[in-house]
Amino acid sequence: MQLDRVRLTLLSAPLSEPVRMSFSQLESRDMVVVELEAEGHVGVGESWVNYPAWAARERMVTLERGIVPLLVGRDVSDPERLQAELWQQLAGPVRQGGAPGPVWQALSAIDLAVWDLLARRAGVSVARLLGGHGERFHVEAYASGIGPSDVETYCRLALERGFTAVKTRVGFDREQDERTLAATREAVGDDVAVYADANQAWDVAEAADFCTWAAPYRIGWLEEPVAGNRIEDLVALAGRVDVPLACGENLYGADEFDRYLDARVIDLIQPDLTKSGGFSLVGRVGRRLPAGVHLVPHCYGGALVTAASVQLAAASPRVPYIELDARPNPLRDEILCTPLTIADGRVTVPDGPGLGVELDQDALEKYVVDRKDCDLHAVV
Repeated sequence: MQLDRVRLTLLSAPLSEPVRMSFSQLESRDMVVVELEAEGHVGVGESWVNYPAWAARERMVTLERGIVPLLVGRDVSDPERLQAELWQQLAGPVRQGGAPGPVWQALSAIDLAVWDLLARRAGVSVARLLGGHGERFHVEAYASGIGPSDVETYCRLALERGFTAVKTRVGFDREQDERTLAATREAVGDDVAVYADANQAWDVAEAADFCTWAAPYRIGWLEEPVAGNRIEDLVALAGRVDVPLACGENLYGADEFDRYLDARVIDLIQPDLTKSGGFSLVGRVGRRLPAGVHLVPHCYGGALVTAASVQLAAASPRVPYIELDARPNPLRDEILCTPLTIADGRVTVPDGPGLGVELDQDALEKYVVDRKDCDLHAVV
């Protein structure tokens, strides 16, 4: 199967209040949507573009000028082979440019759209195409995005929606982190799990110190504790603390994931379907999981990565739950014809073909910043 048309759309929804992380903050919710058309069917995908502030613009150019020309006349019926071939052609320029992440993020959007396209053509869900058998009708989720501001508000919303686990942002300073953890634990009580995400804020000693003083708050796992995510640092930290460690959203390529899995210091591996290579690469990671390691996809984007994470979990028993941002996001909450159903801390797996969701084109339009239509029969 060959593609006829590619549409790239940049969406942006300004935020009335920035979302703070340990390293930066979000001023707007941005999203780059890829639509692939072939044989009358359209598949959709999303690229991660949260950081830096110019990432969405860069992603549009990478897709339009770097990847779309490589799709002309190419068979897309085998998405894993397609991804390998595209990466092989792009690897040289990427090495010279020193930026594998943005290219993998662009390839991820292509991969998601191809899987969605193939599943729609076959009349089945992506979960079924990935090898799932359809027994999982609901997917467990935890609520992320808690702190450092409005902790009580978002903890209350999480509890109202039935979540039994929340994830807080830490990595600011000890005073701020203690306020966040204390407020979180008080708001959710003793029966809700609390996880922490440092966004690579510390060195090994600082991360170990956090695990010591934060012990009374009973942290279920600590995500990206050390700057750079160096394996050596994670090994050193794992030898000093008992808190389970998680990382993976900033790893790229199969070889890199293999190195982290082989090191046996990660309890939860967290590839992001819009960053790490889509279903094709994340599926490979799932097949390589050592015993006792869970795959919990990172998910901090729009509607399509959320739907894709649900499909991945529905396909694999090695994905115990997914991440759902507790904060409002119009590019997740407003642009689907039928929003995902979330109740009792679970997401209902859509029963439609592909990703199981449809973009509401009218709702989409008010967030459109840029759009490129590429007729592959006219691309030379």
